[in-house]
Amino acid sequence: MRAPIAHRLRARCLDRPLHASVVMTRPELTERLALVFEWYRGMVSPETGRLAYAYRPEEDATIVDGNPIRDIAAIWDLALLSKFLARSELRPVIERSLDHYTSLLVRHGPAWILDPQRLGEPSSIAHSAFLALARLASDHSERVVDLVDAIVGQQRNDGSYRIYFGDEPDDGVELYPGEAMLAIMETYALTRDPRHLASVERGFAFHRDRMPADEVDPRMIVFYANWQAQYGSLLHAHSPACRAGVRDYIFSLHDRVVRSGFYDRIERSPATQANVEVACALEGIGDAYAIAQRERDAGRMDVYERCTWVALSYLLRTQRLEDCTPRERGGFGHTLADRTQRIDVTGHVIGGFIKSVRNRIMVEA
Repeated sequence: MRAPIAHRLRARCLDRPLHASVVMTRPELTERLALVFEWYRGMVSPETGRLAYAYRPEEDATIVDGNPIRDIAAIWDLALLSKFLARSELRPVIERSLDHYTSLLVRHGPAWILDPQRLGEPSSIAHSAFLALARLASDHSERVVDLVDAIVGQQRNDGSYRIYFGDEPDDGVELYPGEAMLAIMETYALTRDPRHLASVERGFAFHRDRMPADEVDPRMIVFYANWQAQYGSLLHAHSPACRAGVRDYIFSLHDRVVRSGFYDRIERSPATQANVEVACALEGIGDAYAIAQRERDAGRMDVYERCTWVALSYLLRTQRLEDCTPRERGGFGHTLADRTQRIDVTGHVIGGFIKSVRNRIMVEA
């Protein structure tokens, strides 16, 4: 029988300086997430009523970069956080943003996509995926199937997905298909449409065969492993035919990140880390841990749990709590030294924190 989690965490923290004093309880981490919610209040642009992209504390200035993918993804993140905390104060921001992007939908064959003319950039499966995820997270399931069906229509015979709905060459192939397959799987969990499951099964087979763990660019492995694990955890749960293959592939990706010394470097040199990479690692390993938990793989659960605590400890250190501007409080700097705060980084932190709580890695009290 495994030792009680609190005892194991305290024992293994003794010789690990980064998180030697961190044994975070579930209520305490939830309080940290509540601070993030308050931070979001200060990120609402008075001009648009939607979320700004970044905040620079030294200048007390917000930045609206006009990137639709980041903007739509931020709606999803805020909706997930609001639901987790059972908070509704920022619901008008979510609704305003959803209304804005939903108004940009146009027909694309039998389905719907975001209009590239009014969007101001080529319309891609990532735009559609994040809008579908945002609508699902905010309990607006209407139009989601229309968005997801357009993504499924982009699938080639080999299982890969064309990235853009226009004639543009593929871009973002390491990340966008994973985001798209997550949206399809979240929709499948709602509709049980076999077309959607079959699409992700084929997409998974393509990535497993064409991008084995050892061949993924080392600079991309953390980000790639994150999105593969996010949709992979759902595919593992819903597809008996793919279960073993998904398990092996997701483990191979995250095991490679562990073997590379990534988490050891976070412990040894926290000042040299970038929050976005650590947050993506935490988010992805949360889904890899969930798979290990279902598979009753105690060895990997122990390894992934330790890695979770390393990433959590670093991110908790970077959350601004004192000696900061009021708008900065609760957010996360780009690094320990760079105080610039970004919506996309915060979204990955939210995902990682929530998964840590739901996986019961946290001490109860």
